[in-house]
Amino acid sequence: MTKQTHLISWIAGSSITAAALAIGIIGISLTLTGTGYADDDHNRGRGIPQNVEYSAECGSCHMAYPANLLPAEKWRAITANLEDHFGDNASLDPQATARIEEYLLLHAAKNGKVLKNSKPLIAGMGPQKITEQAFFIRKHDKIPKRMVQDNPKVGSFSQCSNCHNLAEKGVFNEDTVNIPGFGRWDD
Repeated sequence: MTKQTHLISWIAGSSITAAALAIGIIGISLTLTGTGYADDDHNRGRGIPQNVEYSAECGSCHMAYPANLLPAEKWRAITANLEDHFGDNASLDPQATARIEEYLLLHAAKNGKVLKNSKPLIAGMGPQKITEQAFFIRKHDKIPKRMVQDNPKVGSFSQCSNCHNLAEKGVFNEDTVNIPGFGRWDD
């Protein structure tokens, strides 16, 4: 091998190594900071403080969903239309709405992603129900209707805390699922 060929091989190898290291460092920093993603199932909600007003107002009708289940634009659309909140009037006084919206936006999912490797939620489609989101459907598609909607101890998929023991803290992994009347769920 000539000195010139050896030098070219060394430069190419060094460049590839440097690029791989840079990609690794970026990946590690995104993982550590959570930038661009809400936490995965095991850590969802960890570090997100509870908001008493949000829990009281929104939790009076359904579980007060962890803020990182939707991106900011979806929360903004929901709080802007509380008079017709999926068919119900959930109006609040403007100051309470502003405080709750501020909390939700501060802790919303980043870049429209709710789970690592998930596809972003469709922008501009209005405030879709969390229970109609693709990630939600994918996680619940094997659960028979009789165990949730036809189960008086659960009622609907929007009542997450009836089956997910740590839902109020934002933990939704399978290890925390106990369907009333049926027991532990294992996919």
